[in-house]
Amino acid sequence: MSGPTRAPTLADVAASAGVSLSTASLTFSGNKPVSATTRERVLAAAAELGYSGPNPLARNLRQGRSGVVGIAVGQLSTAFRDPAALAMLDAVSEVLGAAGLGLLLMSDDDDHARLPLDAVIYDICGRETWAAYADLVARDVPLVVVEGPAWPGSTYIDIEHRVGSAALAEHLHALGHRDVATVTLAASHPQREREAGLRDVFPHARVLGACESDVAAVQSLVAHHLDDRGPVTAIVCQSDVQAAGVVLEARRRGLRVPEDLSVAGFDGVATPWLDLELTTVVQPLADKGHATAEAVLGRIAGADVSDVLLPVALRVGDSTAPA
Repeated sequence: MSGPTRAPTLADVAASAGVSLSTASLTFSGNKPVSATTRERVLAAAAELGYSGPNPLARNLRQGRSGVVGIAVGQLSTAFRDPAALAMLDAVSEVLGAAGLGLLLMSDDDDHARLPLDAVIYDICGRETWAAYADLVARDVPLVVVEGPAWPGSTYIDIEHRVGSAALAEHLHALGHRDVATVTLAASHPQREREAGLRDVFPHARVLGACESDVAAVQSLVAHHLDDRGPVTAIVCQSDVQAAGVVLEARRRGLRVPEDLSVAGFDGVATPWLDLELTTVVQPLADKGHATAEAVLGRIAGADVSDVLLPVALRVGDSTAPA
């Protein structure tokens, strides 16, 4: 019985086409021009032998690259539950995938910095310091930070958190609301900026608490506040998922939204489990993801990449009404 057939190699293709190994390699890489006649002969030989092309991983390793970009997202479970995070990750993977790069989702554990990555995206983590940062800089690994600390040597992608929150607060103020409370995200750059925008209009807004973008967590957080909400006529949340949780818990306790309580969010994501459209600040999630990925590609190519600040827009929905 004969053994397994050996897979054809580029050397086999070159021999069959009657060209040098370097010419066969250039035919597949496209790094330098090869005559049309030679190219057709090489490709015909490859097709006859069943050779599909060079191993991209081997090529990347020869170039000192892994072909993989890491993206630190804090807790992986949180990222998969947050529709805003998912939309951004989808846009990042769309651009990087088209460029032939893989995307490695990872927590913000410091050990991940030691992986052989072509670049690292630091997103929705919230940490002000990251020991891995120093290691990445020392190894000259391109770093793109999304809505986080503007670390030296990194490219920074952000949105107008404060501007958007202020516009939302002004909308509520125009409706006659004066006693406003807020549910915040965990301590982070977006949390501080969104709260600052709210306080530009309502400096004494009461903080009900902080939690992640999770409906059940928000319901648990605001439950006792809704039993005795005092003079509060509106609750502003720092994500739409939080706002949806407030709406559901308010209704569970017999409060009408927006007649008894106005509720607003941030992000502009779809909330199909609600029968009303939230008043919210819409952020350009796809544009943010594309800008992040384009910054990564530019940094890998050695280009100077500028920071990006994306605009947001107020969208008035059905969850806010006059006080």
